[in-house]
Amino acid sequence: MAMFYPFRCLLFLAICLWPVIGAAENTATSEPAPDSAIQQKILTAMREYAGEYVANLPNFMCKLTTEQFQAGKKSEHWHKGDTLTSTLTFNQGKEHRNLELVNAKPIKPGIKRWRTPLTTEGEFGVLLSNVFGEASAASFQWNGWQTIRDKRLAVFDFSIDQEHSTLRLSRSDLAHAVVPYHGSVYGDAESGVIWRITDGASGLPADLDTQAISTTIDYGPVQIGQGSYMLPTHASVSLEMRDKKVRNDMTFQDYRKFESQSTITFGDSTEDPPKPPE
Repeated sequence: MAMFYPFRCLLFLAICLWPVIGAAENTATSEPAPDSAIQQKILTAMREYAGEYVANLPNFMCKLTTEQFQAGKKSEHWHKGDTLTSTLTFNQGKEHRNLELVNAKPIKPGIKRWRTPLTTEGEFGVLLSNVFGEASAASFQWNGWQTIRDKRLAVFDFSIDQEHSTLRLSRSDLAHAVVPYHGSVYGDAESGVIWRITDGASGLPADLDTQAISTTIDYGPVQIGQGSYMLPTHASVSLEMRDKKVRNDMTFQDYRKFESQSTITFGDSTEDPPKPPE
């Protein structure tokens, strides 16, 4: 019988292999690459956007639905596991998740009858700031133009070495490692707004019992109060282990403003609930 290890992905970000939701929307174009000066201008716009991203977000709440999947090492037939429904609160730049439903049924305090083989956190902006921040020393290379959801986007590939990496992987309490990673960013050439970011890592330390991990986060315009913000709409995280594959597909819905009168129930959580904004 295969053993399932709770695996935490703390890139101070999130990681995964997008199961290509809406893959038909992605279209590479044969448009020639811009010259190096324009490429640097686009990268500068993306870097400025990423640097201000978290600071420009309001306090909000949303529903996070996580569908868990598993497959054999060489199989493409994914078996669906539990569906976890949480309330995600983003307050003063910090993220808190409160699990409320498992397979559409309320959880019972003190009773856990579900598995969480893969846990991630940090989808809201941390990955963007890590990739584009000076501390990452990321190298960027022009990839091409792609159209995603009718939006023409400039695509750059990036890589970050181990010395500057913030991708921390843990297998239960048995093994931990900070690993180098690489990926791609898809942004508007004029505004620098990021619509998609992917990343991945392979050649991982043997004691992690994991051969590869990858992530995709898709962003879209979301109305919160009187403002419109680019926020995650879907994300996916995937692990390839020695004897199986594990994947989390996440959907973010029902965004609304988090205010002092918002009511949140944190159930059996040992964490303190977030304080309302002053």
